[in-house]
Amino acid sequence: MFRTNTKSVADKFTLINPGDDVVPGIRAVEAYGHTPGHLTFHIQSEGKEIFFWSDCAHHHVASLARPDWYCVFDIEQDKAAATRRRIFDMLAKDKLAVIGYHMPFTAIGYVEALNGGGYRWLAHSFQLNE
Repeated sequence: MFRTNTKSVADKFTLINPGDDVVPGIRAVEAYGHTPGHLTFHIQSEGKEIFFWSDCAHHHVASLARPDWYCVFDIEQDKAAATRRRIFDMLAKDKLAVIGYHMPFTAIGYVEALNGGGYRWLAHSFQLNE
């Protein structure tokens, strides 16, 4: 469907790879598994940072509690599970704020590692003032 709908404008695309800067302050991060070439983005500006994880998680409880569970939309299920665990580990360790698809309003929060290997979503206000 993507190829069909974008064929007429494909020559206008600029492809990026993991590690590339989309623009200064927005770096692409590899998140393969959900879809081929799936990327997330680490955003930095004026000494602040936030992580946009795209479709890394599909449910605000199940995806974090059991990152090994997959969704029907995960094209490469084992790779998607490994990506979730790697991303969640990084976010919990670095205490990095996240913008997350499929998370409850405001879709901004943090990931906390739990004993036993899972994680949980800690919702935050849209202002991120602490």
